Amino acid sequence: MDNQLTDILKKYWGHQSFRPLQEEIVQSVLSGCDTMALLPTGGGKSICFQVPAMAIEGVCIVVSPLIALMNDQVHNLRLRGISAIAINSALSSREIDVALDNAVYGSLKFIYLSPERLKTDIVKARLQKMKVSLIAVDEAHCISEWGHDFRPAYREISELRKLLPKIPVIALTATATQEVVEDIVRELELGDPAIFRKSFIRPNLIYVVQKEQNRLSRICNIVKKVGGSGIVYVPTRRETVRMAHLLRSNGIGAMPYHGGMDYKERSEAQDLWIKNKSQVVVATNAFGMGIDKPDVRFVVHIHLPQTIEAYFQEAGRAGRDGKQSYAIYLMEESDITYLRDRVMGMIPDEKTIIQTFRALVNHLQLALGSKLEEPLPFDVSEFSKKYKFNPTAVVNSLKMLEYNGYLTLSDAIHSPSKIQFMLKSKELYSFEVTQPRFEKLIHLLLRSYEGLFEQPVRINENNIGTRLKIAANSVKDLLNQLHQMRVLQYQEQTDFPFISFPTERLRPESIVLDREFMESQKRRYLTKMNASIAYAQNSIICRSIQLVSYFGDNSEIPCGKCDVCLSIQKQEVKESLFYDIKEKIENQLTREPVQLYKLAVFSTFKEKDVLKVIQWMADNNEIFVNTENDASQVVGFL
Repeated sequence: MDNQLTDILKKYWGHQSFRPLQEEIVQSVLSGCDTMALLPTGGGKSICFQVPAMAIEGVCIVVSPLIALMNDQVHNLRLRGISAIAINSALSSREIDVALDNAVYGSLKFIYLSPERLKTDIVKARLQKMKVSLIAVDEAHCISEWGHDFRPAYREISELRKLLPKIPVIALTATATQEVVEDIVRELELGDPAIFRKSFIRPNLIYVVQKEQNRLSRICNIVKKVGGSGIVYVPTRRETVRMAHLLRSNGIGAMPYHGGMDYKERSEAQDLWIKNKSQVVVATNAFGMGIDKPDVRFVVHIHLPQTIEAYFQEAGRAGRDGKQSYAIYLMEESDITYLRDRVMGMIPDEKTIIQTFRALVNHLQLALGSKLEEPLPFDVSEFSKKYKFNPTAVVNSLKMLEYNGYLTLSDAIHSPSKIQFMLKSKELYSFEVTQPRFEKLIHLLLRSYEGLFEQPVRINENNIGTRLKIAANSVKDLLNQLHQMRVLQYQEQTDFPFISFPTERLRPESIVLDREFMESQKRRYLTKMNASIAYAQNSIICRSIQLVSYFGDNSEIPCGKCDVCLSIQKQEVKESLFYDIKEKIENQLTREPVQLYKLAVFSTFKEKDVLKVIQWMADNNEIFVNTENDASQVVGFL
C-alpha cells in the first residue's frame, strides 16, 4: 500500500515524497478511522484526503465553506486528470440535478459540496445512491461556535453522518484552539478519532510588530529591502485603491484587490501578482483563500485583524517555500480603538436583526408563507444603501437569522450569465412570428448553445453582441425583456452571495431568536478581539510563542528573530557598546566582505558581544553571513 500511495502522489501531484505527518494521516484514513488533521496554512491539507480517495473505490464527498475555494480545487484536480465537480449555491436546481446524476451513474472521484446544499432533499436522496468512500470536512473550524468563521450550515454535516453511517470522516483545519477541536469532534460525532497536530511554528517566518506613523514610507522600505512578492492587508476597499496608487507612485508595482471589484478585475490583479508581473497586491481580507503562491516574501498588515486566527492565516501566506520571509504589523495607537469600534459594530441587537428581516422580505418581494428555494444573488451593498443600514450589521444580522433557520446565505462568488427557455419549441416559434425584433437573437442562441430547453446554460453577452453587431448592454436589455415576458429565464452574471428561504416566510414579529446564543457570540467576539490586541501590545514574549500558544502549541523556545527577541538580544549588549561595535563593523565592510574572524572589531571588544551584534545585523538584513563553511565564514553588506 505504501508504494501505491507514493505512486499516486508522484503520478497526480508530481511529489516524490509526503510532507511530515501527511503519510500518517493518509494511512489513518485508509484504515477506516475517523481522523482529524490540524496543519498550519500551507501544510498540504488537501493531499491528506485526496490521495486516500484516489487509492480506494468510490467517490469522496468534500464539504467546503467557500465556493471560490471549491472551484479552485476542482479546477486543479481536473488539470491532473481527476474527475471532480462542485455543487454550490450558485447552481440552479436543474444544474444540481444533472451534476448529481453524473455522480451516481458516472465515474466521479470528488464531489465538493457547500454546507447549505446538505439541507436539500435532492442531495440527501442522491448521496444514498452513491458509493461514497470518504467524507472530508475542509475548514472544519467553521462548525464550531468558537471558530473564527462560524457557519451555522456546517451543523448539517452531522445529518450526512446519519445518511452514511459507516463512512469514515476526516476533518481538516489550519486554525483551531483546543475549544474548537473539542467542538469539531463533538459536532461531527467523530468516533475515537486519530488526531494529528503539526507544530504551528514557522521557523522561516519572522514576525514583527512595529509602531509606525509613516506607514507608506515603511512599506516602501520593506518592499525594496526584502524584495520578492508580497501582500499588504488594509482594512477597507477604499484603502486598497489608495495604497496601491501610492506604492505605484513610489515606483513599486502594486495592484488593489477587494470584494467590490468585478470578477474580471480581481482575476487580472491576482494573475499579474501570481506571475510576478506585479510585485505587491494591496488587499482586504477577501484575498488569499486558495491562493497557491509559495514565494511570498512578506505580508504586511496596516490594521489589526479581529482575531489571532485571521492574522495567523493571513500572515502564514508568506514563506510557504520554506525560505526566510516576514509577517509585519505596522501599528498605530488608533488601531486599537478602530478595532474595538469595528467589532462592536459587528454585533447586532435583536431590534436590528428584526428590522433587517423586515426590509429583506420587502426587498425580495417575498410573500407571507412563501418560500424561496432557488437561491438568488443578493447585493448587500445595494440593500444597505437602499434601507440606510450598516453593511457589516446587515451581514451579521443575516448570519444570526441563518443560525435560527430562517434563511441561508452563501459566500460571494462569481456566477456567469445563464439562460433557459421557458417556452417549448413550437411556442417559441409562434412568439418569434409575433415579435420579430427578437428573431435574430433567439436564432443565434439556439445555434450557439445546446440544452437551452432542458437546463440553465452559461452564455457570454459580449460574444453574442459581437456576432449580432450590437453592444453587450443591448444584448442584456433584450434578454431582460424576454425574461420579463417569461420567454426565458435570464440570470445576469454576478459576484454577489446567494440567499434563499428554505422554510415558509414568517411575519417579522413572529421571528424568535436564540438570545443565549447571541450573548455567547458577543462574548466570543470580544474574547478573540482582546487576544488580538494582547498580541500587538505584548513586547515581552516572543511573537512566535504568543501565536502558537494560542493554538495550544506550548513551545517555550524563542524564535530569536522576531522584534521581541531581537530587542532582548540587543539589551544584552549595553546600548553604547552595541552602537560602537556596529559602527566599526560597518566601517570595515564598506570596503569589501571579509572572513568573520578577520573583523578588526574582535581585537577591541569581547567575542560574545561582537557575535550578538553580528547576529542582530544579520537578522535585520543589514549584513549577510555566509555559513557554508564554518572555518571561513564571510561577512558582508547585502
